[in-house]
Amino acid sequence: MSLEIRDLTVRLCSKKTSGKAVDCCDGINVVDSFFLTVKEKEVVSIVGESGSGKSFLGLSILRLNPPVISKIIRGEIRVRCSSQKDKVDILKLKQRELTGARGRLISMIFQDPNTSLNPVMKIGEQITEAILAHRKVSKAEAKDIAIFYLDSMNINGKFQFASYPYELSGGMRQRVMIAMAMVLNPCFLIADEPTTALDVTTSLQVLKLIKDIKERSNVGIIFITHDLTIAESISDMTCVFYAGQVMELGKTKELIENPIHPYTISLIKSIPTLSVNYVPKQRLSTIPGFLTEDDFSDGKCRFYSRCFRSNRDCLKNIPLVHYDTDSRYVRCIKI
Repeated sequence: MSLEIRDLTVRLCSKKTSGKAVDCCDGINVVDSFFLTVKEKEVVSIVGESGSGKSFLGLSILRLNPPVISKIIRGEIRVRCSSQKDKVDILKLKQRELTGARGRLISMIFQDPNTSLNPVMKIGEQITEAILAHRKVSKAEAKDIAIFYLDSMNINGKFQFASYPYELSGGMRQRVMIAMAMVLNPCFLIADEPTTALDVTTSLQVLKLIKDIKERSNVGIIFITHDLTIAESISDMTCVFYAGQVMELGKTKELIENPIHPYTISLIKSIPTLSVNYVPKQRLSTIPGFLTEDDFSDGKCRFYSRCFRSNRDCLKNIPLVHYDTDSRYVRCIKI
């Protein structure tokens, strides 16, 4: 069972071409030459700051971005579940086939349950709607399945089945979203910052649920986050993502303990810590500048303007290179 993403490139249409059936030839590549492999029972975190294109990437994997604002230029997204002999390329599926693949092959936990859940539908109806659309079961059977998955998320399924989203706490709404994502028993799951806007205690509960899902269902998970400490606690592999490109990819423990790319080093230095060596009033390390549209330009390192190692040699297209082992990749010529 595997999910293989190769050379995925998604172009954002410019304002003058947006809204037309165009090839977006003059836009920017908001996802550029992305690659990743996710295996059974493996969690791969995609870490990067706000605006780097993480959520856009997650939507692109399921082809959920509106075609009027973006176009997938090239790439492959090959999925093979344990019950399949052949791999399925998501990018080659027709719309009807794609609808069937969403939720069954790859499912997604969206970032904000407040906007993802229908406020005028009971949560039970929203879950059973997905079940009835994909499985040949009766309404009564669909209700039983929905209650089972709500119970598995530590929600009283029978009691909360008829609740509206506004009647639930933020943590419960997020658990409903996880139940909806898992109700078709997908092979792979994309979790788009599922702990955003949750308090620390509730975030830990959600993370524990995701870990439990991995262990009991063998699902492979792409976990999108801006927080390296969360990635360290939950993932087997970590992909450091900046301006639509992979900057560094490796086993999480190795990447945290021995960062190589300047962006990874800067991210780790900017994490506040409390220890016996704590120095009062010491300033936190920060990354100078901020992410701009110019950083998405082709022909140079996209981290060039903010990097502490950059020079003129970096004003060229930097390929992704192996480093030490087959599982470690770095996009930098200054290593």
